Amino acid sequence: MLDRNGAKRWSVTVGLLLTLGAPAGARASDPWETSGAGDDYFGSYNNLSHGTLQQHDLDEAGSGNDEDWMVVPTLAGHSYEARVGGTNVQFDWGMCAVCAQFERVDTTGTILTEDVGVVNDGNGSTPESNDRSVRWIATANTLSEFVRVTGDTFQVEGPADVYTIRFWDTTYSVPRWNNASGQVTVFLIQSLVQAAVTVNVDFYNAAGTQLAVMTTTLQPHALHVLNTATVPQLANQSGHAYVSHTAGYGGLAGKAVALEPATGFSFDTPLTPIPD
Repeated sequence: MLDRNGAKRWSVTVGLLLTLGAPAGARASDPWETSGAGDDYFGSYNNLSHGTLQQHDLDEAGSGNDEDWMVVPTLAGHSYEARVGGTNVQFDWGMCAVCAQFERVDTTGTILTEDVGVVNDGNGSTPESNDRSVRWIATANTLSEFVRVTGDTFQVEGPADVYTIRFWDTTYSVPRWNNASGQVTVFLIQSLVQAAVTVNVDFYNAAGTQLAVMTTTLQPHALHVLNTATVPQLANQSGHAYVSHTAGYGGLAGKAVALEPATGFSFDTPLTPIPD
């Protein structure tokens, strides 16, 4: 049996647990809805950076269809991916205008990049997985672009209608390439994804001056071989490179191989992703 003090302690503990376990009100799992300016438009303070993982809901809470705007600061020449998953909400696969939507937009809400399925049952066909991805290569340094999630317009959604969003800078770095002193560098870049992707290789010298940009479309699961000896701007030059692409985080693998024909030596430099 509990004595009076024990009973009191037990009562306080149960009361505290009930309080902590009680719903915290509308959109309880989405704190960005009620902080600052909220996140229903381009005034959102919710800023995604590399490696960010957040859970949101699409609870309408009596105020109409929910929108979640998230700022995605970008650097020119870098590539990015935002991905939604961990959801019980059906997202538009390209043929469902009333389903939840996911896209990259500007301050006016104009769509800049549509989402794609992370996995589908064949290249470009449906059905697709409900893990959705937006992938792009940035053309400017900007703080005025967003990824936006919009709730289903056919049914009323509540606090249990949730999703998880992740965000990555998908750019690879190549710390060394060399086309001087008898060496020549060959890039080997492999695609690990289903769809055709764009790949840019930006070449810089050691001082950070851009020398050339080589662009290719890499087909599903294909290997791209780039012999830098065929690029006139790189003759008798050396430096480092960035690889930007639309394959998503971890969607490429590869290396730069500096060959020295006179000795038969080779020097491998792997494509290095930004750690997650």
